[in-house]
Amino acid sequence: MRLETRLVKVSERVWPDNPVSPPIYQTAAYSYRSLQQVERVLQGQEPGYTYTRGGGNPTTEELAQLMAALEEGEGSVITASGTGAMLAAILALAPTPTSIYVAREIYGGTVGLVRHVLEPLGYSFVWVDTHQPEALPKYWSHRGSGILIGETISNPRGRVSPWDAVIQAAHAHNVLVIIDNTFASPFHARPLNWGADLIVHSVTKFIGGHDDVILGAVVGSPKAIGRVQQLVDIMGVTPDPMASWLALRGARTLALRMERSSQNARKLAESLTSVSGIDQVDYPGLQFHPDYPIASRLLEHGFGAILAIHLAGGLEAVEHLVNRLHHVRLVTSLGDVSTSISHPVVASHRELTAEEKERVGIDEGTVRISVGIEHIDDLIEDFRQALA
Repeated sequence: MRLETRLVKVSERVWPDNPVSPPIYQTAAYSYRSLQQVERVLQGQEPGYTYTRGGGNPTTEELAQLMAALEEGEGSVITASGTGAMLAAILALAPTPTSIYVAREIYGGTVGLVRHVLEPLGYSFVWVDTHQPEALPKYWSHRGSGILIGETISNPRGRVSPWDAVIQAAHAHNVLVIIDNTFASPFHARPLNWGADLIVHSVTKFIGGHDDVILGAVVGSPKAIGRVQQLVDIMGVTPDPMASWLALRGARTLALRMERSSQNARKLAESLTSVSGIDQVDYPGLQFHPDYPIASRLLEHGFGAILAIHLAGGLEAVEHLVNRLHHVRLVTSLGDVSTSISHPVVASHRELTAEEKERVGIDEGTVRISVGIEHIDDLIEDFRQALA
């Protein structure tokens, strides 16, 4: 072979199949020795891969298997983002227009997805209050159809609905349920055990845990997951293998990180309840939080790493807080090993109208805190000096 041919020739070496850390299969496609072999693989008659977008990838499949195991589900699909996961989950359960019931407290991006993508296609958007399961039937506008979307721990105020009862009430009226388990992670909750039809994650957050990857995941039954996989392949919201590998590496410390972050969040929340200038602290692990009894029953190993504070001075007070924190940064995401703050009105919930924000209980003085794994004393001291 000439130099030019040698440069692009693929090695014929046999790759090891017993690595301690899962390898990155950073390839877009796979080669075959015959058309018959390609046909057998595409028909599922022979194991193998054809194309990373629609034919699978070993690294991504490893992450999918891990997510299914963590959530105690039968199957999982990894997507290019959490929003992509939510869209694929909705379309898998409702391929034709139906009612989309959205829990009152939820991530603004989910609201934007339903409002700007699904409503124009003929789906109807209905807000629901999931805190009173017995009152839910009044919302169901179409018997025999509809999807309810909620979050295990809501963004940003940490509300926890009685999801076991809510899911039972929804199923009684033929409404399917998608739960976004991002805030809780499988460390704190596994909503499939409550009867949820599909679970969605922004793997970007606590699963990855290091703010270096954008990924999503859907977990559920083989039938539903098969449809999700088909949609993900067709829509092209397939993850990059490198991102899947980074999430795999981050997920190995999920339990350690969530345990520490959850403990820190509870101690920080307790310490901030007595700080002047804070009107309210929202954290489901505080005994005076309205959902503390429900959270204590449904959540395991703590109450999560997210809390919200409401500053009496509004937006000006938030600006002062941002400027005076030494160790905590303003970040438009969450779930990292380092603590960060975000402003829901400006960032995560900007899709909501003023009336909707008021209904959720957020205003210009609301600050969401994603608590990391630092020493708790450093976090408490930083917030106290900034708020002083």
